[in-house]
Amino acid sequence: MATIWKLVPAWLKYLLIGIVAACIIAGGGYLLGKREGHQQAKTEQLQTDIKAERERVKDDAKLRSLSDYDFCVVSLRRRGLQSADCEQLRGVAAE
Repeated sequence: MATIWKLVPAWLKYLLIGIVAACIIAGGGYLLGKREGHQQAKTEQLQTDIKAERERVKDDAKLRSLSDYDFCVVSLRRRGLQSADCEQLRGVAAE
């Protein structure tokens, strides 16, 4: 093997070393970019989760203040159902 390497011209050796170095640098850059993209996706997902949680908290605060009747009406309307079944709760106080 050592005798074959001596037969290779110096410019070709430098070219091969340059190609190997470029591949290593490009691979490292790719992995770094992939990691940063993954981190960015995690951050965006976390922001979406926080926004959704804030909306749920707002809804919960609204729903807690409703009477049983009003809560029943809101719940059934969200499901696309008629609120006539809630009439029996009209006079019942919220607990």
